[in-house]
Amino acid sequence: MIKLRDILSENKFWVRKFGEPLPTLADYTERHQSTKLKEDAKDAIKAKKLAQKLQTIEGRFRKAMNDLSDRMQADTKNHKLQKPLEESYKKNVTKFMREMLALVKKVK
Repeated sequence: MIKLRDILSENKFWVRKFGEPLPTLADYTERHQSTKLKEDAKDAIKAKKLAQKLQTIEGRFRKAMNDLSDRMQADTKNHKLQKPLEESYKKNVTKFMREMLALVKKVK
């Protein structure tokens, strides 16, 4: 069983010396602004490579979905399921890929 004092001792918000005032929101915003991440040109390159990986994975995923769709079309009982499958793919996966590519283009 985890004790409350163990949880509080892990928390960095309560690290202070005796007699120091409690930290304020301004203290934390100042500390956060002083430790901002420094972006590098390598970040944009890595993001583009990861986007390419996602595109190849999505291509394989799309091929498998099309194969499943073809199987459903071939069977008269499952013919009605083909259209919702394709619409779901287009609505979700295609939308994600478009948004991902737009975001990757913004990486500097």
